[in-house]
Amino acid sequence: MKPTAIILAAGVSRRMRPLTDDRPKCLLPVGPKAVIDWQFEALDRCGVRDVLMVVGYRKQMVQDYVRAHYPSFHVDFVENPAYESTNTLFSLSHALRDWRGDFFYMNADVVYDARILEKLAPGQDGGYLAVDKKQCRDEEVKVEVRDGQIVAIGKHLDPASCEGEFIGVAKFAGSFAERFRAEVLDLAVEGNEMQFFEYALDHMVDKSGLTAVDVTGLPCVEIDFPEDYAYAVESVVPRLLAAQGAERDV
Repeated sequence: MKPTAIILAAGVSRRMRPLTDDRPKCLLPVGPKAVIDWQFEALDRCGVRDVLMVVGYRKQMVQDYVRAHYPSFHVDFVENPAYESTNTLFSLSHALRDWRGDFFYMNADVVYDARILEKLAPGQDGGYLAVDKKQCRDEEVKVEVRDGQIVAIGKHLDPASCEGEFIGVAKFAGSFAERFRAEVLDLAVEGNEMQFFEYALDHMVDKSGLTAVDVTGLPCVEIDFPEDYAYAVESVVPRLLAAQGAERDV
């Protein structure tokens, strides 16, 4: 059975204003389609049709758009009612209260090549994080890897000691998914409202099975700032369209 996909799309995206004054970030146009379209197309290519989407800011716009554009998908919407005062740890906890089992994870602000999901798909009984191996900036979510396993993850890490950036797309499967789920639900409590979901991964005492999947060279970007949006439009989308064109010509 194909795993479901959990997409976090609840945030206000204050850092992207004024672009997000009248719409959520996942509905921003990036090339010929919206951010979320690139994700649904990647899921479709991998045969994933079950989606659990966490919404909050302008939730009705997201729901209406997805229902209108993707009627062949089975999409359930879960609300994070405290979307203005909590972060992705709490959004994911809302999804995982309703879901047990394997799942793809993605932040709704990532534009990425469908081949990234294909690289993650074979993973069994582990946590598989798409990692772009590069010199990271302080703001990026970084991973520290030892003997092939991720031993630390977060923005707080020293870039000099890190393997690269976690791009916000992952797969969690088997017993690891269940252990991770328990960690998220335990940590989504008062005092941790502004933690990112990676906090739960970093907090796990037993990280065995947490693996960095190298996606270096495949076009992708997580859109956190206006300059990321510009990079998505000017650099990532042309590469995605070129790759799609090359596949059609084969």
